[in-house]
Amino acid sequence: MQKNNLAIILSGGKGERFDSNKPKQFFKINQKTIIENSVDKFVNSKLFVKIIIVSHYKFINQTKELFNDRSIKIIEGGQTRQESVFNGLKEAKKFKPSYVLIHDSVRPFFSENIINIILEKLNSFDAVIPSINVYDSIRYSNKIDYRDLPRKNLKLIQTPQGYEFNSILEAHNKFKNQKFTDDSMIFYKSKKKIKLINGEFSNFKITTKEDLKLGKSLYKGQNSMNNIRVGTGFDVHKFKKGKFIKIFGVKIPFDKSLEGHSDADVAFHSIVDAILGALCLGDIGNHFPPSDNKWKNKSSVFFMKYAKDLLIKENFKINNLDITLICENPKVSKYKNDFINSVSQALNLKKELINIKGTTTEKLGFLGREEGVACQVSVTISKDEY
Repeated sequence: MQKNNLAIILSGGKGERFDSNKPKQFFKINQKTIIENSVDKFVNSKLFVKIIIVSHYKFINQTKELFNDRSIKIIEGGQTRQESVFNGLKEAKKFKPSYVLIHDSVRPFFSENIINIILEKLNSFDAVIPSINVYDSIRYSNKIDYRDLPRKNLKLIQTPQGYEFNSILEAHNKFKNQKFTDDSMIFYKSKKKIKLINGEFSNFKITTKEDLKLGKSLYKGQNSMNNIRVGTGFDVHKFKKGKFIKIFGVKIPFDKSLEGHSDADVAFHSIVDAILGALCLGDIGNHFPPSDNKWKNKSSVFFMKYAKDLLIKENFKINNLDITLICENPKVSKYKNDFINSVSQALNLKKELINIKGTTTEKLGFLGREEGVACQVSVTISKDEY
């Protein structure tokens, strides 16, 4: 495939109707700005010798902070989209490209496949424009009129649009004093032929806040399965002499206590291990070695909050906790609500996402002989992108 290709990404709008504080291209989807999501697809294709981002002058520095790739150049745009494209084309001329793709940065959901199709078609056509058919009923409406418009030949035009470089530069130069909203119309006005190809329904333009919500939902739906993880935790502590045991951060009167380096909270330790496992970050002993005296008698609420902070750092959230406490004695069923409240507070987690149940080993094994308490935990987590 022809390698002397160049892309122009339009990011010159202020988007004040979308948000008064920042343009829509700087809002995030999947932890990246909308413009990054668009530009990355051109970069990852490895089909472009240069990518020119045309930015509003007020946001050039902010845009530069997002990109440090040598193949990307950021320039100032004009007062209109048409002027911004023309600025990009004049800058592109320095690199003598054969083909140029022009794309609106706020269309981040196009596929890399459409780039390949456009470049392939440009071997036979001077302009390749993605479009989709209109299937909804179309009406013209104002205060005094409401009438049907035939939709048979109506098309919704998308970007990226591909052009033979010299032809689109000539067209823009020729009609720079006339107003157009789309490069394909400028190209057509210059008596050039256009090849329409099938666009992509997911390649919509983010114009409103509702579009942004839809875009986030679309990404979340496409990638949710890749972002779900499961972790398990298991811990056991033996009894020693004492007057209470602490489980889930709750003190329970008993004629024994639990032996451990910290406060021996077998339930909290299991939860922390499950979270660390789901994050693929080892276990509680890696983070808080029992050989280190500074953790001696440490409250396990500290470990829980540490695990919560790791979840936030890694952009994950807990979907649910399923916890099984295993012991013959003490009988703890009456403390169940206290346990759930304590876990909820330690992890800042909704109570309805926490399930705690108890069981015994039917007098079998060390637990059946009432030598200690064990706890088993399963946790599911997912990316918290939004």
